[in-house]
Amino acid sequence: MISRRALSGLLMTLVGPSSRTGNDRLALGHCQGSCANVDLPTLGYDQFCRSLFDIAASGRLHAVATGSEIRGEMRSLFRARRLYRPSHDEIRVHWRAPADGFSVVKVEFDLECGVPVRGCLGIPDREFKGLILLGHGMASTPERCFDDADKDYMNALGKQLCRDGYVVWCPYIIQIGNQESQNNIAAMLASHGVSAHNVSCASLDAGEIVCRKLTGASGLNVGVYGVSWGAFLALHLEAATGRMRPTVVSGYMRDEKRFLMSSVITRNLGVELAAYIHFSNGRAKYAGAELAYLLCPCPLFVEIGSRDGANALELGRDEKFSQMQSIYASSGHPHLIDMDIFDGVHEVSGKLARPWLSERLASPAYQDTARLKNAIAL
Repeated sequence: MISRRALSGLLMTLVGPSSRTGNDRLALGHCQGSCANVDLPTLGYDQFCRSLFDIAASGRLHAVATGSEIRGEMRSLFRARRLYRPSHDEIRVHWRAPADGFSVVKVEFDLECGVPVRGCLGIPDREFKGLILLGHGMASTPERCFDDADKDYMNALGKQLCRDGYVVWCPYIIQIGNQESQNNIAAMLASHGVSAHNVSCASLDAGEIVCRKLTGASGLNVGVYGVSWGAFLALHLEAATGRMRPTVVSGYMRDEKRFLMSSVITRNLGVELAAYIHFSNGRAKYAGAELAYLLCPCPLFVEIGSRDGANALELGRDEKFSQMQSIYASSGHPHLIDMDIFDGVHEVSGKLARPWLSERLASPAYQDTARLKNAIAL
């Protein structure tokens, strides 16, 4: 395990003495149910998203992707044969803050396509049990995932996972709290040949590089935990790359076609609820049999709140999961997929998912499953 003193020395080596520190950098204001309205301007994410348009205007966006190879079935969604790779080894540290039993470092780096990535790395004070790539959903922030003073639907999951002993990487998923912003950014990037979906998935996948650069740890067992929109990213990242990392998806399991014809949409015709992904050529790969075919035998755990209106029974929750179960069973891996319906709304639980993830990452079967990726033709 790396001590606090060693970690501090490593960070100073990376960014020099001008790096800012402080105990209050992670403390977030009370959001009273509208966290994005408080967090986005306070933390500078609204301006960060607007800066992408300046980057595009300056000619710094490039349709270059040299990272992990993407399956042919998913390439139309990612607009490339590969994920975007971090452009170089420099990681800019914004601040670091101690917390209860762990610390958080906020960093920034650029992807080779020209889009910058910001995110938070949570580092336990004790020996590392592994690395978790955490994808947050709409209208949340990485900082909120590590602070439980005033929880949003992420329920400070990053803090819980750090206390479990995991290094946790949580990148900011570009949007300013609503679907319109995500669609507009995606359209602008697409006009320059850059995929917003690839950017988001690549940002999540870059956690292994960030962890190695900031802690010196390599070869850690890696799990993926995606929530709401982040569940899309977790599912699609593992399906596209075939990494076979134990994956938890929270707050997503439904029939998209049924969703788009439901009262959720018709009651809100003046509000943009359909995402850019609904119009992608890869839209059939959201969930269900098609996605399960690409995922299997990736260990998969789904958690859904019993009162989650976006993933209700009438929207095909159980039917879609049953389709995925059937694919896993027919492939000889019925034990690698499970679902928990917990008492809650559209939010993270983790009550069963965290022990499941811990068991999978600690099991010798992790290495056996991970090796299967080498047998999959991408």
